[in-house]
Amino acid sequence: MNEPLESQRLISLAAGVVPEFTPDQVVYAAAEAGFNAVGIWCDLQTWTNERTDKVRKALAETGITALDIEVVWFHPGEPIDTHDRFVDIAKSIGAKNILCVSSEKDIHETKKRFKHLCQLTNGSDISVVLEFLAITEINSLAQALEVVEGVAHPAGGILVDTLHLQRTGSCAQDLVEIEQERLKNAIEYKNRLFPYIQICDASDALQDESLEGVLEDALFLRELLGEGELPLKDVLQAVDGSLPISLEIRSRALMEKFPKLQDRANVVFQSTQQFLSSVK
Repeated sequence: MNEPLESQRLISLAAGVVPEFTPDQVVYAAAEAGFNAVGIWCDLQTWTNERTDKVRKALAETGITALDIEVVWFHPGEPIDTHDRFVDIAKSIGAKNILCVSSEKDIHETKKRFKHLCQLTNGSDISVVLEFLAITEINSLAQALEVVEGVAHPAGGILVDTLHLQRTGSCAQDLVEIEQERLKNAIEYKNRLFPYIQICDASDALQDESLEGVLEDALFLRELLGEGELPLKDVLQAVDGSLPISLEIRSRALMEKFPKLQDRANVVFQSTQQFLSSVK
């Protein structure tokens, strides 16, 4: 087992790094690699009570934290209670955050669905985070902020992914200015507006602007920290130094080079440890 990362800061192996494996397998591998947190992928079509038990057992045995569970995807026309079970599962396994994205064209519908999920977390410490990315209807930091501040529920937050932040035209300074504005207006939430961030490296520009190119970029072309050209140090310096980090390094190259779960988890941990040490 590798030496653990910073003891106070949660550093998580995102589910997207290892999509071929079951959530409980990922928990054990993340812990063995040295991570103190992990991301959980939940497909409601295949998730069973047995899977909940296996994940709870893995988390209890390893002692690491379920930083997030993903992904709630809002679609037009679906009943508002479509994703209620997601919240129940999050509570059962002790997940800190529920990750949402929206393909709902009407932003008011996104607000309604987001508010509904937030209300279901009442009485817990779970945050519901809205992620913005180019292929969804909430495709900018400004739109995500409009939804979260419009709903104004204490559990609501925004998930910043360093790839999507850059690809949608925002930057680290935007995060600083948003936080400064909230402080000036004395806006208070149960949790931070940005409860955690997803981080990866990548090329500084999208190589193919077609839909297929955008998907390829997000799902297969991410890089280990320090191997690409994204301004990661700027982002890390713009947020609180204790803010949890999720390593969202979906990479075909990593999958091909490290087909074994533990090997891939290890290399992500080791490269992250090296990079974070360099920015202190």
